[in-house]
Amino acid sequence: MPKRARILAVSGGKGGTGKTYVAVNMAVQMAARLGTRGTSVPGLSTNRVLLFDADYHLSNAHLFLGERLSPCLDRFLDDPDSLPEFICGTRYGVDLISFGGDEKRVNAIESRINARILEQLKKLERSYEWIVVDTGAGLNEIILRQVLFADHALLVVNPVITSIVDAYKLLKFLWLEKKQRAVDVCLNMVSSYEEGYACFRKLQSTLRRFGVAEKIFFAGALYNDPPRFMKAINAGYPAVLLPPPN
Repeated sequence: MPKRARILAVSGGKGGTGKTYVAVNMAVQMAARLGTRGTSVPGLSTNRVLLFDADYHLSNAHLFLGERLSPCLDRFLDDPDSLPEFICGTRYGVDLISFGGDEKRVNAIESRINARILEQLKKLERSYEWIVVDTGAGLNEIILRQVLFADHALLVVNPVITSIVDAYKLLKFLWLEKKQRAVDVCLNMVSSYEEGYACFRKLQSTLRRFGVAEKIFFAGALYNDPPRFMKAINAGYPAVLLPPPN
C-alpha cells in the first residue's frame, strides 16, 4: 500500500491574491519532480499529485491548465460521496477535481456538505503523494475547515495593507482553533525579494502586536510579472513551464 498523501491547503484571505495561480503551478512543479508511476499499480492513477479546486461556485483552476470541463456542481451535490468520479487527468501530470462552469442554480454549500466532501477527499490519500487544496477566497467556516483539514498550509499574500490584514484575520482564527501548526506565507506580486520579506515581517509584527501566537514562516516571494501571467492564462499553460524570462 502506498503511504498516505500529504495535504497542502493554499489560501489567502481576500480574493485576487493569486492563490489559484500559485496552487496550480506548485502542483505542476511537484508532479514534474515526482514523475509518474508505472501502470502496474492496480487501482491507482499514474499521476502522484491531485489538485482539488475547493472554490465550489467560482472554481477556475482548470483554466490555468487549459482544460475544458462540463459544469458538474449541481450533479455532484446530489451525491457528495461521488467525488472520485470527478477526477480528470491533465497533460501536466496532475489529476484535477474542479466543478467549474455555468450551473443551472446557485447551490447553498453548507458546512456539513463541505465536511462530507473533505471526508471523501481524505479517502483518496492512498492514491497520491500530494493533494493540493485550492480554497475559496475570503474567510468563513468552510474555508477555515479546509485549511485545518490539511497537513500543511500556505497563505498567498500581496504587498498591500488590505491583503496583510486579511491574512492576519485568517491566522487569528486558525490560532483560536488551538491546532498546533506552522503556516508558510508566500508574498505574491512583489517588485523585489526585499519587498516581499518586509511585508512578511509586517505580518509577523501584526500577529505579535495583537497577541496571536500562530507560527508563520517566509516561503519566498513571486515577482509581479503581468505579461508572463497573461501569456500563461491565455494559453492555458502553467507559468512554471514557460521559458525563463530574459
